Amino acid sequence: MWSLNLLASSERLRKLRADAAAARRPDDGEIPVGQVTLRYAAATDAFRLQELAELDSASVPQGPALVAEVDGRLRAALAIDGSAVIADPFHRSTELIELLRTRAAQLSATA
Repeated sequence: MWSLNLLASSERLRKLRADAAAARRPDDGEIPVGQVTLRYAAATDAFRLQELAELDSASVPQGPALVAEVDGRLRAALAIDGSAVIADPFHRSTELIELLRTRAAQLSATA
């Protein structure tokens, strides 16, 4: 009986390890994202921008700003003039900030 329990436990441990390995992030550090949206901040974003600024221990960017949402959640914001940026410190944001900077540069080039 003991060997049957050991065999069952070993198989369960093998399955748990395989499931954990499958759930891990890829080695290259990519995080799967469903949808990223870059857009102008609207007046209705004021509360969410304030919350984001508080998380980042920073001030809300003044004047026109761009925001980055990941799956509908506000993750970063950038003043159009590039003077201020805020981002959620609990999520990777380097790439989002670069996207916002690129989009701000595109917008200023067409203005």
